[in-house]
Amino acid sequence: MTALHLPAPAPPRAVLFGFPPVGKRWPGAVRAALALGIPASIVAALGYHQQALTVAIGAFAVLYGEGKAYRARWKVVTIAAVALAGSAWFGALVGRPVHRAIAEGHTHFLLLWVVVAMTTVGLAAAYAADALRLGPPGGFFFILATEIGSLIAGSGMPPAEIAGWGAVGGASSLIVSMSGLLRDPRAPERAAVAAAGSAVDAYATADRSSATAPRARHLASLKLQAAWHCLDDGGLLDGSRERRRHRSDHPLVGQLGATQVRLSAALSADPTVDPDSDLDDIRPLVPMPRPGIRYRLVRSLHPNSHAWTAALRLLVACLIAGTVAVAIGSKRPDWAVIAAALVLHQGPDRIMGTYRGVHRIVGTALGLLLFAALYELDPTGLWLILLLAALQFMVEMLVARNYGIAVVFITPLALLMGGSATLAASPASAMGERLVETAVGVCVALAVLWTVDRRSHRRILRWVDGRVAQLIAATARRLDGAPAGAPAVLELRRDLEFELAGSAMAGVDAAHNDPAWTAPRWPAHSELHHLGYDVLGGLWALPPDGRPDTATTAQWSRRLNALAEARARM
Repeated sequence: MTALHLPAPAPPRAVLFGFPPVGKRWPGAVRAALALGIPASIVAALGYHQQALTVAIGAFAVLYGEGKAYRARWKVVTIAAVALAGSAWFGALVGRPVHRAIAEGHTHFLLLWVVVAMTTVGLAAAYAADALRLGPPGGFFFILATEIGSLIAGSGMPPAEIAGWGAVGGASSLIVSMSGLLRDPRAPERAAVAAAGSAVDAYATADRSSATAPRARHLASLKLQAAWHCLDDGGLLDGSRERRRHRSDHPLVGQLGATQVRLSAALSADPTVDPDSDLDDIRPLVPMPRPGIRYRLVRSLHPNSHAWTAALRLLVACLIAGTVAVAIGSKRPDWAVIAAALVLHQGPDRIMGTYRGVHRIVGTALGLLLFAALYELDPTGLWLILLLAALQFMVEMLVARNYGIAVVFITPLALLMGGSATLAASPASAMGERLVETAVGVCVALAVLWTVDRRSHRRILRWVDGRVAQLIAATARRLDGAPAGAPAVLELRRDLEFELAGSAMAGVDAAHNDPAWTAPRWPAHSELHHLGYDVLGGLWALPPDGRPDTATTAQWSRRLNALAEARARM
């Protein structure tokens, strides 16, 4: 099996110390800084200094709209803003009586209620983000909003007021996020198409013998799919959302189509692509739209889904980390919960999760030194708000390039956002507690990552490949009595493409975590993947009222039966 080109995780040096190019990040970073800085400055100027920091909760909503077409962006940012304000309200509702009781002399073990509240929000956010395949920033900021709401409520601000000021920040996020609409309504689509073109050109000109060539190929595929989805969200594809045979005559659609043809040609000419093991299968066809939200959420309500496993691990790690922190006498167990959630909230495989944990520990230690220097400046009022905006800008500039360096700025941002509750303590005490709690959270998260359901990647791969096989069979059966453009067939095609993407991700996770187990199963996994795209490609080439010939569907069935027999023997 040594001839197989199994996906391999990036080497530690590249992940821990690398600083790869990720395209133009500064526009999004500026929007993130302005969404926080503008409303907080106005609120502070009106004399509401404590409330100005609370506004920052809703300002995180701007991050969820980045890269999306304006037609879809306003919905995403609005939903994120409401959810962030709701998370802060929930955290405040739980935290207020807890902090009041502790101040009156009751046991600090009451802080476990805050741990449970943060874990509950984290569980829901991690599941939803994974099931919907939202990508970064995932569900982390909802956990952070719960923490901040709990902390601010401890200083006496009512939960409803906290949620209200968070909503002000959310409104600012919406305005800032949509600010470019009048200047260039198609700016996100142009940026997505340009990013896809740059990624494809980088792969096409890459040295095939270099270790970075497979990653360049994978990045080109991801950027291409993201650009198609952006054009779809922007309404640039003709027909109904399920019909993709006909394209719009918009120049961006033609440009992206040409980019896809270039990638397909580059893959065909790449001698390192092994058809028996590689999953990159890009053809010059427009992808189907993503299934609806309900489908994606319900689909993942299964113990073998990736979202279920990611949420389970986060649940266990956050509860244990918070409980350990309370047991050792910490006054801020929320830091341990946050650290654990940061490692696990996007459901990384064990290798990449371990890298992330190392980044978190080292970045936090360096970030605490930066916090100490900033604390000596005694930032208050407008200066504190400008400092928070600058830190937010740096985080957005760096987080996609090197997470460890980004954490250097995330740490003082989180500490300073704690407001008076953090700054009232001595900097040495705050730094020491932060480091200890971060270490507890990261260590617990890594222990959970390597021990809890440690063979989940096997179940996930079998499950999602089984779903692909079922959809191929169902599509072939449906074509006996319906044409390629029938609504029922279009729905099956849409679901099949979605599951094929999940199959590819599950295969990569299995190869990273368990290459010895994955290697003998990889040829069948790869063949199933290619069969699925053969079905999609064959149907896409047909007119809406056309049907594949019986020889073609018979061949699909034979290949599927052979794969079922091969999988049964393993």
